[in-house]
Amino acid sequence: QEKINAGNIRWVPKDSVYRLTSYTHRKLVGSEEIVVTKRRLDTIFNFKIDDLTPVSYVAETKNLFELNKFIDTQRKKGASNINTYILVKYKRWALPITAFILTIIGVAVSSVKRRGGMGVNLAFGIGVAFIYIFFDKVFGTLAEQSGFSPLLAVIIPNLVFGALGLYLLQHAKR
Repeated sequence: QEKINAGNIRWVPKDSVYRLTSYTHRKLVGSEEIVVTKRRLDTIFNFKIDDLTPVSYVAETKNLFELNKFIDTQRKKGASNINTYILVKYKRWALPITAFILTIIGVAVSSVKRRGGMGVNLAFGIGVAFIYIFFDKVFGTLAEQSGFSPLLAVIIPNLVFGALGLYLLQHAKR
């Protein structure tokens, strides 16, 4: 077994190598551990520079076709965080529905005349939007960190707030 640690890694295109600084290489040979420490090491690794991109931003920067291809590639590699990418894909599809649901809630809330004036309606609308964002984040985190289905993580907040929007719209004064 081996482990390589480095304080910094940088791709040097001129030499086509990776430059590691504050480099430590630990290797277990039988029951003995061999530790090699160097200030700098130029080496070649069997991965692409794109593999070092922070995982959290990769999915957001791709279009739908690239994202589907990326998900397939990650699935073949056996990536453990595949639900993160699938969640981003489903959220893209659900975004127009979410906008429609929140618009219905906004119309229903704005049509109700309350004693406190429009400020109460505005506060209620902003509160509902914050609660929706909270639900969306909670279910998104569940899908990313556990075995919860990414599809359900996108559908549940939309169903709950879709039902709330329909209820508010039916009980709004015309």
